[in-house]
Amino acid sequence: MENKRTRLQEKLLGATLAITGAILWGIQGPVSQFLFQDNHLSPEWLMGIKMGISGILILLFTKFFKKEPVMTLWKQPKNIGVFIAYAIFGLAAVQYLYLVTVNLSNAGTATVLQSLGTVLIVIFTAIFYHQLPNKYEATAVLVALIGTWLLVTKGQLTQLAISTPALTAGLLLALAGSIQTMLPVNLLKKFSSLVVVGWAMLIGGILFTIVHPFWVDVPKMTLGTFLGVTFIVLFGTMMSFICFINSLRFISPTVAGMLDTFEPLSATIGAIVFLNTSFNGAEVIGGLLVLSTVFILALGSRNE
Repeated sequence: MENKRTRLQEKLLGATLAITGAILWGIQGPVSQFLFQDNHLSPEWLMGIKMGISGILILLFTKFFKKEPVMTLWKQPKNIGVFIAYAIFGLAAVQYLYLVTVNLSNAGTATVLQSLGTVLIVIFTAIFYHQLPNKYEATAVLVALIGTWLLVTKGQLTQLAISTPALTAGLLLALAGSIQTMLPVNLLKKFSSLVVVGWAMLIGGILFTIVHPFWVDVPKMTLGTFLGVTFIVLFGTMMSFICFINSLRFISPTVAGMLDTFEPLSATIGAIVFLNTSFNGAEVIGGLLVLSTVFILALGSRNE
């Protein structure tokens, strides 16, 4: 009985971390859209800043506050290949493709396309782990996708206007999201999540600084620009990924991926706050459907 209670508490902690990370990531969308529209920032410039600073802060926190060694990852060469793949094709790709999709369309469209990664996770889990989703996970996926679609289309289900470049970037974003969720699972069993995320962030920051040095074409730093970039660095990037990757210690990649559907909910709220966007009844229903996935998963865990 005690073991069941402990396991339930771990699942609750994992779900809370995943939801928190998703909300912070979702709010980042409208903030990024504001920076792109009103301040003319480029995604490449923002990538170098946000990933580089986030990586450095995470590693410093790990070294001096958590008192954990930060070089352990590099002392085991057999893990470096998987880690580099995660850093570039998972974490950095998600960060970049999300900003590109927001820039080419809007925050809502970017979140609905990213949510397709949940479907890919379920498919990959079935193919590689021979583990089909149970009825609760399948129901939650369906409900989450319907809710997400309502939330970002305002009920106009056949009128999601999107350009070919935006659609391509969005589909690649979904693929990168599934890679980001599934690839680091074994790494997290061997190394601190802070070490994994910190180095991956720093690698991404260095990569995009090479592509677009942050000292070249520096945007005009108004108060709004400074606050927006600061939020994206500290909360939309660093805290969101720390929460998400730590959630994988307690819940499966499939469940973590489904809880990512809180992103469009927070993106909508963020759009209202930052961009004065209104929402209709269909968006309210979509938000409630997204929230209901937590109760569906909780019911599945209880019956399990």
